[in-house]
Formats: sequence, C-alpha cells, structure tokens
Amino acid sequence: MSDSNAKLHRGILEAYNAGDIETFIASCDPRIEFHSTFSVVGGVYHGRDGIREYFRDLEDAWESDIHIEAEAYFDVAGHSLACFVVHGRGSHSGAEVAMPLTQVGRWSDGLCVYLKSYPDREDALRDLGVSEDELKPIDP
Repeated sequence: MSDSNAKLHRGILEAYNAGDIETFIASCDPRIEFHSTFSVVGGVYHGRDGIREYFRDLEDAWESDIHIEAEAYFDVAGHSLACFVVHGRGSHSGAEVAMPLTQVGRWSDGLCVYLKSYPDREDALRDLGVSEDELKPIDP
C-alpha cells in the first residue's frame, strides 16, 4: 500500500490492536476530534488527553482482549475509510461481542485530525458523499 490516508488509518488500528496507546496517540493531531460509538460511554473525545480518556473508558467497559479484525481500507477524497469488526468481551457481563464498524478519518501532515466510527456503513458513505460502488478497496 502506498503512503496514503488508508495506510495511516491502518497504522492507528494496528497500534490499537497491539495495545500501543502511545503510538495511537502520537499518530493523532493534538486537536483531534474523535467520535466513538463503541465505548459504553461513547460520545466525542477532544485532543490527545481525550484519546487517553477514551482508552480509560474502553478499559472500564471491556476486558483487555479487545481487538479489531480489518476488512478493508479506502482512500476517499482526502479521507480514509476503514471497515472492520471489533471483537471483545464485556468486563462485567462476560458477554462476547462482535460489532461491525466503519470509521472515517481525516488527516493533515500525516496526523489524524478527525475520527468518527459508525455502526452503519451506509451512514459513513453518506457523510463522505460516495457510494460503495465508487470505492476501490485496499486490502488489510
């Protein structure tokens, strides 16, 4: 994969899977805006401290074996689009979860400035103003 937004997106998700929070954070602009749908609290997290808060919230809600199974990455008009399944186990319930998500990223100077997760792929595509037929996947 060439140096692209999709490659940068893949890098932060690989850091996520490795539990390497500092590499994830270093890949983010200090003013990042992150919209989460996965954490029990969910919501919007701002800045690198917000990303740290997200990981704390995530840790409170899910056991440590949470991981992402990537399906495809796309470069879309200055953005990246990642489709994946999040696997985890609830820390209180012990319930196994496999949740499909689509994530849109916006990048500047190699850093993520905006990241939003969508439970419905069609919502992400609509926000980007593209259809799935227009996309050329970049293998995970």
